[in-house]
Amino acid sequence: MAGQICQISNLNTNENSTDVYIITEDPAPFKEGDEIRIVKLRDLQRSIRNPSAAPHITVRKSDLNVIADNLEEYIKSWNN
Repeated sequence: MAGQICQISNLNTNENSTDVYIITEDPAPFKEGDEIRIVKLRDLQRSIRNPSAAPHITVRKSDLNVIADNLEEYIKSWNN
């Protein structure tokens, strides 16, 4: 579902393994090898007044590891 929190399993050289991303579109209609748009959570936080200004990237759906279903769940996990 759009809004899932994920990390990239197959990193490019300019990506950090600890970076966290938000899926910006519904991944259901995409096949595993299809490209899907995501935005880095840190970039989204920096653009809080204008979220659409945060840079989006595309990665293969199969390269994403979902770590939370939504931002609220992800933040709550920090306390566990």
